[in-house]
Amino acid sequence: MILRNYAIKKNELIAYILLIFTAVIWGGTWPIGRWLVSEDIGGPTIPPLMIAVIRYFLAIVCLFIILKLKENTVNWQFAKKNAKILSIMGLLSVTIYQTGYLFGELFTAASDASIVVATNAIWVVILSSIFLKSESFTWKKLLGSLLAFFAVFIIFGFSPNLNVLNRILGDFLILIAALAYAIYTVISRYFLNKVKESSSEYQPSSIWIMTWVSLFGFAITTPIALIFSPEFLNPIVYLSIPIRVWMGIFYLAFLSTVGAYTFYLEGVKRLDASRAAIFQTLVPLFGVLFSALFLQEKFDFFIYPISLLLVILGITLVNRKNKKKKKYN
Repeated sequence: MILRNYAIKKNELIAYILLIFTAVIWGGTWPIGRWLVSEDIGGPTIPPLMIAVIRYFLAIVCLFIILKLKENTVNWQFAKKNAKILSIMGLLSVTIYQTGYLFGELFTAASDASIVVATNAIWVVILSSIFLKSESFTWKKLLGSLLAFFAVFIIFGFSPNLNVLNRILGDFLILIAALAYAIYTVISRYFLNKVKESSSEYQPSSIWIMTWVSLFGFAITTPIALIFSPEFLNPIVYLSIPIRVWMGIFYLAFLSTVGAYTFYLEGVKRLDASRAAIFQTLVPLFGVLFSALFLQEKFDFFIYPISLLLVILGITLVNRKNKKKKKYN
């Protein structure tokens, strides 16, 4: 019994370490993104959409290798059969999200962006309650949603980081990115629920979905990016990309997209999904801290702590399960 309890605690400790490490990496994407797209902060760069294209090209290569090693197949037949819904998911989670994320970071502060994007969790709850029969909208979810959106209102109106191109536009683009990713999340749940109804069909894993959604999203994003930046049709142009840009893209592709997502899945395996989701509240916290440390963004000791607290409380409430057991007569 003692050994069993020790094994459980050890398993949970590993999960906590993995999930905290995930939050640190994802928190770092906000100052990295701002540093990448803003010439005033980082120096010479390339168009935001080309950053997304290169990032996902590198990530997809790694994801397919991991998928092949883990499942011994990439199951392209199933992807072909579900190409329509995978394309919609790719459009939302890659094309629209990356456009909102990178262009948003071009116009606003990374600290603001990391808090505003946290509303993704709230959007998921609202949309799931509307479109998924398995989800219900409780008073806890309502209160959590109101708290998180009040935090966004504070950031929109009272952010101390005014020395940016267009803070309101940037924050709005980040909000659009959060909404797009929330819609993607709800559609992915619908997709998984639909597939589960047919036990004879292939049951896609999280890594399979991420790999193929990334590929479809990359296929949609690339031609759009090349229309606006046709010079990148010439392979020689890639040799002139500054090394600092490559470093930032490698961080986003390998650490954020592949590494952190793998750590997150491992953490979820060792804990239940609702407990693991709470660690997402640490992402805006690390985002604000890293932005202040590495980009020298202003840290207001009233605005940001209050906003972070409201977001964390909001996300915690919407993810809280009802622990009351059903009583049977």
